[in-house]
Amino acid sequence: MLLTVRSILTITLLMVTACGDQQAPAGQHKPAPSGFIVAVNTPLQYFARRLLDGEIEVRILAPANTDPAQWLPSADDVLQLQQAQLILLNGAGYSSWMNKVSVSENRLVDTSSAALDSWIALEGQVSHSHGPQGEHAHGGYAVTTWMDMSMAQIQAECVARAPREQWPEKRENIDSKLVALLANLRAIDAGFIEAATRLRDRQLVYSHPVYQYFERRYELSGVSLHWEPDLMPREEQWSELERLRAEGMLFIWEAEPATEIADRMREAGIEFVVLDPAANSGEKDWIAVQRENVARMSP
Repeated sequence: MLLTVRSILTITLLMVTACGDQQAPAGQHKPAPSGFIVAVNTPLQYFARRLLDGEIEVRILAPANTDPAQWLPSADDVLQLQQAQLILLNGAGYSSWMNKVSVSENRLVDTSSAALDSWIALEGQVSHSHGPQGEHAHGGYAVTTWMDMSMAQIQAECVARAPREQWPEKRENIDSKLVALLANLRAIDAGFIEAATRLRDRQLVYSHPVYQYFERRYELSGVSLHWEPDLMPREEQWSELERLRAEGMLFIWEAEPATEIADRMREAGIEFVVLDPAANSGEKDWIAVQRENVARMSP
């Protein structure tokens, strides 16, 4: 079941204090980091790992081949959620399990709550599938907030505040790591801005409606379809694409398309690139993936 707008806002209000800038009373230091932190997607895991410099484990519970936004925890996963020192949430209704699992509210950190006014509301719900998860619907708010690198910076700052307040003795080290991380995110943001200046005259077609924040930030609006990179589109889908086609069309995939799909697109003279949101856990460094995205989007 998807969260209602009311329930999303209620959860957000409960979590805003976790992303404030409160400090522990003087002389009261909490124990050194122990246990583990749970992050709901790869961007947040990456931010936390860099900021904590390996001093505490940061886990993603969703399997690598699963969309973390649609993942539902098993009984063992629920136990891990309840034992975690902190749970880093993406916000905007990202985690579909939030209204099904009881966890301590003082451990929840909504990393996009500071940008609540910038969440993009979706009109209606669109049912489609993402690989093995089967049919599901996106409704409420667009969730891939970090694809706007200015919002990713807000989320990184919030990820820094939570452990900094929990372990004040680590504040100086976390702050120095945050400076470097924000510099990386600003550079990627600038790279996308530069690439966008050369793409605004082109017709853009996105493989899935997951680029809303990217489209708004970089002024690269386009048509969103429901194509899977590992599933050959039906003939009617190819026909739809042909009807949409205009001079200079650029098709944007979430992941590298299967060979037979890529070959057919090349034969039809359709240019395409991969713009990986990188929400799922993977082997590559998350910042490296974003740099590759910038390079591919730069004509």
